[in-house]
Amino acid sequence: LLALTGLNLLYGRELLMPILGHEAFAAMSMAGKWLHDNAAWAFMIGLVMIFVMWVPANLPTRADLQWIAKFGGLFTKGVHPPAHKFNAGQKLVFWAVVLLGTSVSLSGISLLFPFQLALFSKTFEVLNGLGFAAIWGAPLPTDLTPIQEMQFAAAWHAIVALAMIVIIIAHIYIGTIGMEGAFDAMGTGMVDLNWAREHHSLWVEELERKGALRTGDAGRAETPAE
Repeated sequence: LLALTGLNLLYGRELLMPILGHEAFAAMSMAGKWLHDNAAWAFMIGLVMIFVMWVPANLPTRADLQWIAKFGGLFTKGVHPPAHKFNAGQKLVFWAVVLLGTSVSLSGISLLFPFQLALFSKTFEVLNGLGFAAIWGAPLPTDLTPIQEMQFAAAWHAIVALAMIVIIIAHIYIGTIGMEGAFDAMGTGMVDLNWAREHHSLWVEELERKGALRTGDAGRAETPAE
Protein backbone atom coordinates (compact mmCIF):
# COMPACT_ATOMS: atom_id res chain seq x y z
CA LEU A 1 0.00 0.00 0.00
CA LEU A 2 2.72 2.45 0.95
CA ALA A 3 4.78 1.70 -2.15
CA LEU A 4 1.87 1.91 -4.61
CA THR A 5 0.28 5.01 -3.11
CA GLY A 6 3.68 6.67 -2.72
CA LEU A 7 4.64 5.96 -6.33
CA ASN A 8 1.32 7.43 -7.40
CA LEU A 9 2.09 10.63 -5.50
CA LEU A 10 5.50 10.81 -7.18
CA TYR A 11 4.69 9.79 -10.75
CA GLY A 12 0.92 9.50 -11.05
CA ARG A 13 0.39 12.97 -12.47
CA GLU A 14 2.65 12.23 -15.44
CA LEU A 15 1.79 8.55 -15.96
CA LEU A 16 -1.79 7.97 -14.83
CA MET A 17 -3.63 11.27 -15.10
CA PRO A 18 -3.50 11.31 -18.94
CA ILE A 19 -5.04 7.83 -18.93
CA LEU A 20 -7.63 8.19 -16.13
CA GLY A 21 -8.54 11.82 -16.59
CA HIS A 22 -8.35 14.63 -14.06
CA GLU A 23 -11.40 13.80 -11.93
CA ALA A 24 -10.76 10.06 -11.62
CA PHE A 25 -7.07 10.63 -10.91
CA ALA A 26 -7.88 13.27 -8.26
CA ALA A 27 -10.33 10.94 -6.49
CA MET A 28 -7.88 8.03 -6.61
CA SER A 29 -5.01 10.18 -5.35
CA MET A 30 -7.03 11.58 -2.46
CA ALA A 31 -7.97 8.05 -1.38
CA GLY A 32 -4.36 6.95 -1.87
CA LYS A 33 -3.06 9.82 0.25
CA TRP A 34 -5.44 8.85 3.06
CA LEU A 35 -4.31 5.21 2.82
CA HIS A 36 -0.64 6.23 2.73
CA ASP A 37 -0.90 8.41 5.83
CA ASN A 38 -2.76 5.79 7.87
CA ALA A 39 -0.90 2.68 6.70
CA ALA A 40 2.30 4.46 7.77
CA TRP A 41 1.45 3.84 11.42
CA ALA A 42 1.07 0.10 10.82
CA PHE A 43 4.43 0.15 9.02
CA MET A 44 6.11 1.84 11.99
CA ILE A 45 4.55 -0.57 14.48
CA GLY A 46 5.70 -3.49 12.31
CA LEU A 47 9.19 -2.02 12.20
CA VAL A 48 9.39 -2.01 15.99
CA MET A 49 8.01 -5.57 16.14
CA ILE A 50 10.52 -7.09 13.71
CA PHE A 51 13.38 -5.34 15.49
CA VAL A 52 12.35 -6.66 18.92
CA MET A 53 11.64 -10.19 17.65
CA TRP A 54 14.56 -10.73 15.29
CA VAL A 55 17.47 -8.48 16.20
CA PRO A 56 19.29 -11.15 18.31
CA ALA A 57 19.31 -13.56 15.35
CA ASN A 58 20.48 -10.84 12.95
CA LEU A 59 23.64 -9.72 14.73
CA PRO A 60 26.79 -10.25 12.59
CA THR A 61 28.87 -13.39 13.10
CA ARG A 62 32.11 -14.73 11.63
CA ALA A 63 30.08 -17.13 9.47
CA ASP A 64 28.56 -14.14 7.68
CA LEU A 65 31.98 -13.16 6.32
CA GLN A 66 32.37 -16.60 4.78
CA TRP A 67 28.86 -16.44 3.35
CA ILE A 68 29.57 -13.03 1.78
CA ALA A 69 32.97 -14.16 0.45
CA LYS A 70 31.21 -16.94 -1.44
CA PHE A 71 28.28 -14.67 -2.44
CA GLY A 72 25.98 -17.13 -0.70
CA GLY A 73 26.84 -19.76 -3.31
CA LEU A 74 24.91 -17.74 -5.87
CA PHE A 75 27.45 -18.28 -8.63
CA THR A 76 28.42 -21.85 -7.69
CA LYS A 77 25.83 -24.54 -8.28
CA GLY A 78 25.18 -26.76 -5.27
CA VAL A 79 27.24 -24.66 -2.87
CA HIS A 80 25.53 -23.23 0.22
CA PRO A 81 27.91 -21.64 2.75
CA PRO A 82 27.17 -22.45 6.42
CA ALA A 83 24.60 -20.09 7.94
CA HIS A 84 22.73 -19.62 11.18
CA LYS A 85 18.95 -19.07 11.31
CA PHE A 86 19.46 -16.01 9.11
CA ASN A 87 22.21 -15.95 6.52
CA ALA A 88 24.22 -12.82 5.72
CA GLY A 89 21.92 -11.89 2.84
CA GLN A 90 18.85 -12.04 5.06
CA LYS A 91 20.65 -10.03 7.72
CA LEU A 92 21.52 -7.34 5.19
CA VAL A 93 17.86 -7.12 4.17
CA PHE A 94 16.82 -6.99 7.83
CA TRP A 95 19.16 -4.11 8.67
CA ALA A 96 18.31 -2.30 5.44
CA VAL A 97 14.62 -2.46 6.36
CA VAL A 98 15.27 -1.39 9.96
CA LEU A 99 17.63 1.50 9.17
CA LEU A 100 15.98 2.75 5.99
CA GLY A 101 12.54 2.14 7.50
CA THR A 102 13.44 4.23 10.54
CA SER A 103 14.77 7.01 8.33
CA VAL A 104 11.73 7.03 6.05
CA SER A 105 9.47 6.94 9.12
CA LEU A 106 11.13 9.99 10.67
CA SER A 107 10.89 12.00 7.46
CA GLY A 108 7.30 10.77 7.06
CA ILE A 109 6.37 11.98 10.55
CA SER A 110 7.89 15.35 9.64
CA LEU A 111 5.60 15.45 6.58
CA LEU A 112 2.54 14.30 8.54
CA PHE A 113 3.07 17.12 11.03
CA PRO A 114 4.51 19.91 8.84
CA PHE A 115 6.61 22.70 10.32
CA GLN A 116 6.70 20.98 13.74
CA LEU A 117 10.10 19.24 13.60
CA ALA A 118 13.49 20.75 12.73
CA LEU A 119 14.69 17.29 11.75
CA PHE A 120 17.32 18.17 9.15
CA SER A 121 18.76 21.18 10.94
CA LYS A 122 19.52 18.97 13.94
CA THR A 123 20.81 16.15 11.75
CA PHE A 124 23.13 18.46 9.83
CA GLU A 125 24.40 19.91 13.11
CA VAL A 126 25.33 16.44 14.35
CA LEU A 127 26.99 15.54 11.04
CA ASN A 128 29.04 18.74 11.12
CA GLY A 129 30.14 17.88 14.65
CA LEU A 130 31.27 14.45 13.45
CA GLY A 131 33.52 16.02 10.82
CA PHE A 132 31.30 15.44 7.80
CA ALA A 133 31.96 19.04 6.71
CA ALA A 134 35.57 18.10 5.84
CA ILE A 135 34.33 15.27 3.60
CA TRP A 136 31.59 17.38 2.02
CA GLY A 137 33.90 20.33 1.54
CA ALA A 138 31.72 22.79 3.44
CA PRO A 139 29.58 22.80 6.58
CA LEU A 140 26.03 21.56 6.10
CA PRO A 141 23.41 24.27 6.67
CA THR A 142 21.95 24.30 10.17
CA ASP A 143 19.76 27.41 9.91
CA LEU A 144 17.12 25.98 7.56
CA THR A 145 13.82 27.76 7.15
CA PRO A 146 10.60 25.78 7.80
CA ILE A 147 10.01 25.56 4.03
CA GLN A 148 13.52 24.20 3.46
CA GLU A 149 12.94 21.63 6.21
CA MET A 150 9.83 20.41 4.38
CA GLN A 151 11.66 20.32 1.06
CA PHE A 152 14.48 18.21 2.52
CA ALA A 153 11.96 15.92 4.23
CA ALA A 154 9.97 15.37 1.04
CA ALA A 155 13.06 14.70 -1.08
CA TRP A 156 14.66 12.38 1.50
CA HIS A 157 11.38 10.52 2.05
CA ALA A 158 11.09 9.81 -1.67
CA ILE A 159 14.75 8.78 -2.14
CA VAL A 160 14.81 6.37 0.81
CA ALA A 161 11.39 4.95 -0.06
CA LEU A 162 12.50 4.20 -3.64
CA ALA A 163 15.59 2.42 -2.31
CA MET A 164 13.40 0.33 0.02
CA ILE A 165 11.00 -0.55 -2.80
CA VAL A 166 13.88 -1.90 -4.92
CA ILE A 167 15.22 -3.97 -1.99
CA ILE A 168 11.80 -5.38 -1.10
CA ILE A 169 10.96 -6.27 -4.71
CA ALA A 170 14.22 -8.25 -4.89
CA HIS A 171 13.44 -9.89 -1.55
CA ILE A 172 9.92 -10.82 -2.69
CA TYR A 173 11.40 -12.45 -5.80
CA ILE A 174 13.88 -14.51 -3.76
CA GLY A 175 11.18 -15.40 -1.23
CA THR A 176 8.77 -16.68 -3.87
CA ILE A 177 10.05 -18.07 -7.16
CA GLY A 178 13.74 -17.22 -6.74
CA MET A 179 14.54 -19.93 -4.17
CA GLU A 180 13.02 -23.38 -4.01
CA GLY A 181 11.21 -23.98 -0.72
CA ALA A 182 11.20 -20.34 0.43
CA PHE A 183 7.53 -19.62 -0.31
CA ASP A 184 6.43 -22.90 1.29
CA ALA A 185 8.50 -22.04 4.36
CA MET A 186 6.71 -18.71 4.83
CA GLY A 187 3.30 -20.22 4.13
CA THR A 188 3.57 -23.13 6.56
CA GLY A 189 6.24 -22.04 9.05
CA MET A 190 8.08 -25.28 8.38
CA VAL A 191 10.85 -26.50 6.06
CA ASP A 192 12.17 -29.87 5.08
CA LEU A 193 15.02 -30.90 7.36
CA ASN A 194 17.31 -31.61 4.42
CA TRP A 195 16.58 -28.12 3.05
CA ALA A 196 17.43 -26.63 6.44
CA ARG A 197 20.71 -28.56 6.61
CA GLU A 198 21.61 -27.38 3.12
CA HIS A 199 20.80 -23.68 3.55
CA HIS A 200 21.15 -23.08 7.32
CA SER A 201 23.46 -25.83 8.57
CA LEU A 202 24.74 -23.93 11.63
CA TRP A 203 21.17 -23.28 12.77
CA VAL A 204 20.31 -26.99 12.51
CA GLU A 205 23.45 -27.91 14.46
CA GLU A 206 22.48 -25.43 17.16
CA LEU A 207 18.97 -26.90 17.45
CA GLU A 208 20.42 -30.42 17.62
CA ARG A 209 22.79 -29.43 20.46
CA LYS A 210 19.85 -27.94 22.37
CA GLY A 211 17.63 -30.93 21.62
CA ALA A 212 15.13 -28.47 20.17
CA LEU A 213 14.86 -29.90 16.66
CA ARG A 214 11.24 -30.82 16.02
CA THR A 215 10.60 -33.29 13.20
CA GLY A 216 7.34 -34.72 11.98
CA ASP A 217 6.24 -37.49 9.69
CA ALA A 218 7.72 -35.73 6.70
CA GLY A 219 10.99 -34.98 8.48
CA ARG A 220 10.30 -31.26 8.62
CA ALA A 221 11.85 -28.77 11.03
CA GLU A 222 11.19 -25.22 12.16
CA THR A 223 11.90 -22.76 9.39
CA PRO A 224 14.16 -19.72 9.40
CA ALA A 225 11.84 -16.72 9.06
CA GLU A 226 11.99 -15.18 5.61
